Amino acid sequence: MTVVPRLDRRLVVGGALLLASAPLSAVVAQTPPNTAARDAFDRLKNMPLFGDRPVTFTVAGHARWREEFFRGFNTLPLNDDHAQTRLLLAGDLQVGKRSGAYGRLFVEARDAQSYGRTLPGGVRPNDADRADFQTAYVDLGYGRSMLRVGRQEIGLARERLFGAPDWSNTRRSSQGSRLQLVRGAFAFEAVEARPIVVRLRQPNLADSTQRFRTLSIGSAPGARALHQALPSLWQGYWYEQTVKPAGNPAARAYRLTTGGRAQWQWGTAATSHVQRSVEFEGARQSGTVGMRSINAWFWVTEGALQWKRTRGAPSLALGVEEASAEQRGTDSALEQFTVLYPAAHQHGGYADVIGRPNIRELHAISVWDPLTSLNLRAALYHFDRLRTDDGVYTKQNTVFRAAGSSESRHVADELDITGTWRATRHLRLIFGGALVVPGAFLKETLTSSETERWGFVGTTYQF
Repeated sequence: MTVVPRLDRRLVVGGALLLASAPLSAVVAQTPPNTAARDAFDRLKNMPLFGDRPVTFTVAGHARWREEFFRGFNTLPLNDDHAQTRLLLAGDLQVGKRSGAYGRLFVEARDAQSYGRTLPGGVRPNDADRADFQTAYVDLGYGRSMLRVGRQEIGLARERLFGAPDWSNTRRSSQGSRLQLVRGAFAFEAVEARPIVVRLRQPNLADSTQRFRTLSIGSAPGARALHQALPSLWQGYWYEQTVKPAGNPAARAYRLTTGGRAQWQWGTAATSHVQRSVEFEGARQSGTVGMRSINAWFWVTEGALQWKRTRGAPSLALGVEEASAEQRGTDSALEQFTVLYPAAHQHGGYADVIGRPNIRELHAISVWDPLTSLNLRAALYHFDRLRTDDGVYTKQNTVFRAAGSSESRHVADELDITGTWRATRHLRLIFGGALVVPGAFLKETLTSSETERWGFVGTTYQF
């Protein structure tokens, strides 16, 4: 998968029009930093197949184990401990060089397992999947422009609307085509695809009931601002989703999400002790669901600081996000903003309890690398209802808690602390947890609501 330059990883989490990073993609693209650091796995990278001809083959692998602990799952009196494993093996055949014309065949096999999950829903499609393909696609490209066809992972912008969440044991993939054209400081992208339906004991298939198309235009990854006063990163997008479930006309939907994002960034390590950024993203949804018209919206703004010359380059981001909700007495219109295919875990809290619709979210997120091998992240979220005549939703757009008779706005507070320790070049230890404290609304609508305590520990090994 193409790896392109980005702005600072703290101040820009995912550049405009970037291809999503599969677990093995960065490993496939790795080259040893120096001869002394080489190990046995390096022999599997960029193996020439025909002498001096530019035809190479790379093998990469990934193994992950994770244990999760829940007390008060979803603020309900539910407890659970379970484990998950994931194995990935990829082969990457490349013809030509990325500086000119090239072709690529990338195939990634996956086996994901879940052990002992007793929470509602049991073992879900995003928890486990017997041996199947994660990705299998062909690239035809020239320089930074390319056409990708096949089963692939799609991540757009900061993955608020489209993403491939790595926390999900099976990740999200889609079947279709993706065109990316980069010319100087500008990039254009078009996608037409269907999400892959994960079937535990049968081959996975593209979803015949759903299709999405996207068009995006914006700044090329790593491009400088066109003018000092203009954003360093900008993008406008048009996302079309069609849902046609068989035998259920009331659930048929045509949803058009149009919007954009922009980010201004000031200061570099050479010119300033503190690097600053401000980001804004917003979108409007229109279309129809059954006989109802859609009139929904969301927006988010975030400001960030990073102390580049301080040990570990700590950063702090403060943000506000809102998304529209249903209104009583508007049966002809659907005003709840519908999340499409996001990387949910990295937005709205790691515990994945509170979804975006009808929520005003305030958040503070800090990242720090106290050691070169240790990355720490802490985040605090405050959730309030925008409207008291609508309830609270999950990150999958279903009702989490109906409004009832409660007039309270405060829904919950969440604290996340997570970390990654790079033990060796290939081995990582992941750890962390969250507290979700119910607010007045959750307590008033269900008296048994309690604080959720969630934790995880795991390892990943990749080559």
